[in-house]
Amino acid sequence: MRKGTERRPSARERNRRSILDAAQAVLREDPDASLDEVAARAGVVRRTVYGHFTSRHDLVVALVRAASADFVEQVGEVDPDAPDPAGELAATLLRTWSTSRRYGPVIALARRTADDEIRAAMAPFHTIMIRLLENGQRAGVFSRHVAAPVLAEVLQAGSMAYQHAAQDGRWDGDEADVALGHLLTLGVPVADARAAVARARAA
Repeated sequence: MRKGTERRPSARERNRRSILDAAQAVLREDPDASLDEVAARAGVVRRTVYGHFTSRHDLVVALVRAASADFVEQVGEVDPDAPDPAGELAATLLRTWSTSRRYGPVIALARRTADDEIRAAMAPFHTIMIRLLENGQRAGVFSRHVAAPVLAEVLQAGSMAYQHAAQDGRWDGDEADVALGHLLTLGVPVADARAAVARARAA
């Protein structure tokens, strides 16, 4: 398509995007908010919301899929066989933390009703992270006391804990702190973990 001839989103597409943006904001403030509240925030009538999403569950699933697409875009190219697995893991966390934090409340809400959708949406990234953890274990960089798939779940739970603490005002760290914490969880010595985060930030 030639420059200047890009297709503009239709009114329906703009409405859908507006509803998703409003839902993300409303559900962050109140996980039990109704579709009426989402419609009011989006500036549309409830019928318009139902024209895109047949139920509140469907809306939450759509948010999860949007979050997954955004997350994958921010991840970029992860090399699961990187010669520096600690640095690669730190770099991945630095790239994705802002997206994880933005969508964290929605993901937490969706786990109550749409966990299968979350697993399906995040499966490609989860698989890559397991391979990266296995690479680090083979190289002796990450602890081997727990299998990589379990470690991946531990790190995911840790990220959610950081997000909840930040949302509640109990923690004011940044993505570098999260990366450092995850590397320490994986058994990387403090000095080596700090060095890996520094390499990731400098890359």
